[in-house]
Amino acid sequence: MMAEEESPVSVLDLSPKKQLAFALLVFERMLPRMVAFCKDTGVDYSCCSQASDVAWCDIEAGGRYRTLYRSLNRACLNNAPDTEDFTHEMTSDSLNAFLTMSEIMAFMLDGSSDHIEYISTLATDSVDLYVAHLEPALITTKERDDWIASHPLMQQEFQREKEDIKFLAALPDHFDSETIAALKARSSSQPPILPLTR
Repeated sequence: MMAEEESPVSVLDLSPKKQLAFALLVFERMLPRMVAFCKDTGVDYSCCSQASDVAWCDIEAGGRYRTLYRSLNRACLNNAPDTEDFTHEMTSDSLNAFLTMSEIMAFMLDGSSDHIEYISTLATDSVDLYVAHLEPALITTKERDDWIASHPLMQQEFQREKEDIKFLAALPDHFDSETIAALKARSSSQPPILPLTR
């Protein structure tokens, strides 16, 4: 008799604290292109930095900064670059990074895992837009979608998210200082979601 294959763990199977950690890992991969865009255009991303600091602190302390979530959520939305106002090649990536941090704040307010699923979508949307520009001659929607889905950059992001989920699932439910250190080490060692240049 064949052994049954273990079902892969979904991000929705993780505890809320681990879902938050997953979202922050995704954001950290999006951050380098957002920072590059903001430095080139003068867009202020300090709200995202502050929100990220708050989220990391709350992973350690648990809900200490609740009063800030709503205002930081609003600030991230208000400062997000409008794709109609900029021609910079990283505008859409930066918008998605601002929206990701807004969703993180919203998740911390209401605990709905819909925000976490949307964050994953924002990450793959950034890859989708980037990859689509590499091969603009694709005609049909199916041809385009198949090519993008199989592209190494898209496969890489899918794989990184799977590995993040596996890593988080293996962590203890109680985040002690050792667990936090392992999480921060993973976050700081990640390559960006996309290259900084084409």
